[in-house]
Amino acid sequence: MLNFLFILFFLGVSFSSSSVCLSTPNSSHLIDSIQSQWDKVQSYQADFKQTIVSKTLGTREESQGTLQVKKPRKLRWESLSPQKSTQILNENELWQIRQNRRRKTTQVEYYSNISKVLDARSLAFLSGSINIKKSYKYRVLSDGPQKVLLALSPLAGGDETYLAEILKPGYYLGALKMESPESESRIEFSNIQTNVPLSDSLFQFEPGPKDIVHKN
Repeated sequence: MLNFLFILFFLGVSFSSSSVCLSTPNSSHLIDSIQSQWDKVQSYQADFKQTIVSKTLGTREESQGTLQVKKPRKLRWESLSPQKSTQILNENELWQIRQNRRRKTTQVEYYSNISKVLDARSLAFLSGSINIKKSYKYRVLSDGPQKVLLALSPLAGGDETYLAEILKPGYYLGALKMESPESESRIEFSNIQTNVPLSDSLFQFEPGPKDIVHKN
């Protein structure tokens, strides 16, 4: 599960009142510039490293893999280590596919509507279907020559806080972190490529006759 979340890019930044927050007339313009660049990107792919920390269980998990996105709302998230798993988002449908090497079986969780998935906002964020101003309360924590650091809280409510690291000059998402009372997660992206040709078949899945499918 993309419990992220995501993770998001654990930058080790505190969300307390001691955090540096830029509240300037240029903040709104900066968000508009970031949104404008994101809207120009119709597809992208990248490598990722994800870390998830459970505050309740005291556990830490790390994984690496690839991310592919095609607008609107198509996403393929493939973890290659420590074990192989794939998550595919296509519009409102979500498949979570895991290989059981010991039993030599494939287990599939299928969601006909991603609103049933707790981390659906993170999926929507990464799949490029988010308008920052319409979806989040935002704070510009820093604006340097190489990156912008944003704190985002959903306007719809909830305990999540997202920390997005935006890389200049292209305003690409370089890292994303999410923190809740139960967990925190961070994802770092590298080898980012934008507007690359991606086949629709990457965002489709047809279970095999021996696959174990659970419909939700």
